[in-house]
Amino acid sequence: MFFRDLIVKKNVTLHVTPAEVRLPVRMGHRDAKKVFGEPLSRQMVATSLGGVTSVRAHESAPGDICGVTLYLGLRDASQAGLKTVAEYLEHLHAPLGSSIRLSDGGQPMVFGATEGLELSVPTALAPDADHRRVVASACSKAIDGVCVNRGWAQRADRTIFYFYGDSFQRMKTGLAVMLQGDPGLSVATARRLA
Repeated sequence: MFFRDLIVKKNVTLHVTPAEVRLPVRMGHRDAKKVFGEPLSRQMVATSLGGVTSVRAHESAPGDICGVTLYLGLRDASQAGLKTVAEYLEHLHAPLGSSIRLSDGGQPMVFGATEGLELSVPTALAPDADHRRVVASACSKAIDGVCVNRGWAQRADRTIFYFYGDSFQRMKTGLAVMLQGDPGLSVATARRLA
């Protein structure tokens, strides 16, 4: 449900406070609204906390999301209300360094539950969507239960895959075993996302 779907009732006042959430998440080709906006809005509406009014994805290049801003309408603008929204987003694997604040100012509340890992492979190993799915699936199996796959981005000579999980080191270790077992992927590099 969105605010545009509300039915106006006479003699009832709805107080909504605007707030912003900033997620420093790399998502490649994924739809930020489907990954974060819609699930958060459903949870907020179900608990009468408010809703998501808009989702803005920031791109470093076409098809390469490097951050997401969620605009909220809060019915509970207290610190407890902000903390509840942060907890909902942590359940959706929001990265460390995420923040929420009321739109009229004030100090942001910093939160986050996951660390990011960027895996870079030569484009020749993942030249099209089918090959990218194979690589992403192999990586996800290697680090099953440790992380979520947040998509991929195509660069000039590299394909970049983005993963977020509880521990960068556990993700890197799980991937290293898989990468060493595949001669083609042994040239892949992994780095921590800030």
